[in-house]
Amino acid sequence: MEAKRRWRGVLDLEAQFAFFRSQPRHPVNAAAHALLAGPILFTNLFVLHFLLLPLPLPLDPALALALAYAASYLAVDRRAGALAGQLFLGPWAASRALAARLGFALSWKLVLATQLFCRTWQFLGHGLIEKRGPTVRELPEVFLMEPFLIVLQILNKLFGYEPYPGFSKNVDKKMEELKQRKIN
Repeated sequence: MEAKRRWRGVLDLEAQFAFFRSQPRHPVNAAAHALLAGPILFTNLFVLHFLLLPLPLPLDPALALALAYAASYLAVDRRAGALAGQLFLGPWAASRALAARLGFALSWKLVLATQLFCRTWQFLGHGLIEKRGPTVRELPEVFLMEPFLIVLQILNKLFGYEPYPGFSKNVDKKMEELKQRKIN
């Protein structure tokens, strides 16, 4: 029951966005996350093209992951979710073409170098700049929702986008509740 309630909370967009925005974000760390989340996700999809899992044809593991992310994002918000879903399906197609062209021998080197570079900057951002990283308990939210929350924050800052009227006010209230819990 606890796990079911927890996963329902992962898809609670107001709570997730409030938590995301309430985290101390140094501009360098925020920029690193915004710039490096894409290459990390791309190389995750890229390497999955070489896994041999018993999935029904033509569903490869990379497509299954891209569709799962897209479906999750559509579940929390249709408009921004559709955009974020496209930001997974486009790279899936590109990673499939690149994997076919490079082959495994060269692909794993590209994936390793990219992951090491991007993850190192993210860990440095959390450890040296923020002095705090996500806890193990927060990892489902980080891996599933953070790419979407980055897109949502960009849409909100650049275009004033809200999934529905009053969303920002509700998020601000939840952020205040989070601050109160930290104080007490």
